[in-house]
Amino acid sequence: MQVKKYIIFLILLCCSNNVSNSYIKDTASANVIDSDVVLTEILESYKQFSDYPQTSLDAIWNYAHPDNKKITGPKENFRNMLLSEPYNSILDLKEYSFTKTVETENSEHYEIKILAKNNSYFEVTWVFQFDECPENPQNKCWLTIAVTAPSYYESGV
Repeated sequence: MQVKKYIIFLILLCCSNNVSNSYIKDTASANVIDSDVVLTEILESYKQFSDYPQTSLDAIWNYAHPDNKKITGPKENFRNMLLSEPYNSILDLKEYSFTKTVETENSEHYEIKILAKNNSYFEVTWVFQFDECPENPQNKCWLTIAVTAPSYYESGV
């Protein structure tokens, strides 16, 4: 029940239009990493989670939006969330594919198809917000603001 409230809150948060114009993405900036690249790095961290648990956790956590971190943190709580239902179903995933479904000036949504380690297929929605990078506030970067709980589907990644 608590996870559902969290997901609803994050979806509402990301969809609200309270982000100032200073966060509008500048694709010409050499300091901006494309959201596809960020998502791939995060999903590769999920893929090798058991082999490199701390490195994977750090990568996933580092791309979390500060608002997301306030809700899911500190990092140990975030780790525990990843290790619990329903999010543990995507740890050590085998394969994935994704499609960008929404693109605005300050947010992007992806539908991700996942082949889990138990050969089940899941789909999640991943939402990024374009904001100040936590380690370097002079730069902007894509940060995870919401992830839906995995839902089963029949087949194919």
